Amino acid sequence: MFYEIVGKISIAAFIVAFGLIIMTLILGHILIKKNRFLFPKVLLFTVDTFYLQLKRIAQLFGMGSSIVDQIGIEIRNHLNYKKFMKIKGKDRILVVPQCLRSVKCSARLDSSVGVACKGCGMCVIKELKAEADRLGYGFYIVPGGTFVDRIVKAIRPKAALGVACYRDLNMGMHELSKAECLVLGVPLIKDGCVETQIDIKELLTTMRLGIEKGIEDVQKGCSPELGLKDAQH
Repeated sequence: MFYEIVGKISIAAFIVAFGLIIMTLILGHILIKKNRFLFPKVLLFTVDTFYLQLKRIAQLFGMGSSIVDQIGIEIRNHLNYKKFMKIKGKDRILVVPQCLRSVKCSARLDSSVGVACKGCGMCVIKELKAEADRLGYGFYIVPGGTFVDRIVKAIRPKAALGVACYRDLNMGMHELSKAECLVLGVPLIKDGCVETQIDIKELLTTMRLGIEKGIEDVQKGCSPELGLKDAQH
């Protein structure tokens, strides 16, 4: 009798879990395509709990595994957007990957704070650093997630804005949320190991959230809306 009950409970748990996974992929697809957030906290719980299973099933359905990371990023941005706006620039950090650098970059890696930008202007990092300094952000160029963890533990920022490929960004946002650091993320528009690309307009607009009305304050004619999926998170 005991094993029969355990078996029934296991089967019921499997059915519930599978149902949550299918629901997450369906609602996540709606989120990505139509920017509609339905049961965001439930979706985020499912993404964090059944991450690998979601990726396998997404691939099986021909959706591509990256959709799982997209869902996680979009939901966290949606949930954290208003809180992020209330945090002062001096209490925020901007973390960008070293793969944004030019292949000709001569900047060196510091074992404690990441790559030290020389401001050579061969990539977008010089512009991002200048804007981060202007807004009061701490600015870091990192080679991987372990550096981000080290920086957050040392600096203890109230909020972080991260840039990375979908997978690394989603995983990084998940880890930072456990460290009680409010986080927003802007994914790369071209990933890879070298000379990746970011939507500079989107990132600058996100950096200015709650500090300035929008990117049009500095660059007239640009949209003041948050560039994440052209959404109003």
